[in-house]
Amino acid sequence: MYAYLKALHIIFIVTWFAGMFYIVRLFIYNAEAAEKGEPEKSILQKQFSIMIKRLWLGITWPSAILTLLFGPWVMLQGNWGKTLGDEAGRWLLVKLCFVALLY
Repeated sequence: MYAYLKALHIIFIVTWFAGMFYIVRLFIYNAEAAEKGEPEKSILQKQFSIMIKRLWLGITWPSAILTLLFGPWVMLQGNWGKTLGDEAGRWLLVKLCFVALLY
C-alpha cells in the first residue's frame, strides 16, 4: 500500500510541476500574440486563454490538491511523523516548509 501511495504522490508532483512550467510558456505565447495584427491576435489570445484555463483548472490545480492529500497519507503510512522531532527527520521539516511556500 505504501509503495502505491508514494507512486501516486510522485505522479501528482510531476503533473503539478509540469503544469506550472507549461503555464509560463502559455503566458509568453499569449504576450507574443498581442504583438500580431488582427484577426490573428484575437484568435490566438482567445485560444491561449482557453488553454491556460484548462491547464490550470484541469491539471495543475487538481494535481496540487492531490499532492497535498497523498503527502500526509504517505507520511502516516511510512511512520515519518515519528522522525520529525529527530535529527534524522529535519530534512522533512525543511521540505515541508518549502512545500508550504508553493501553496
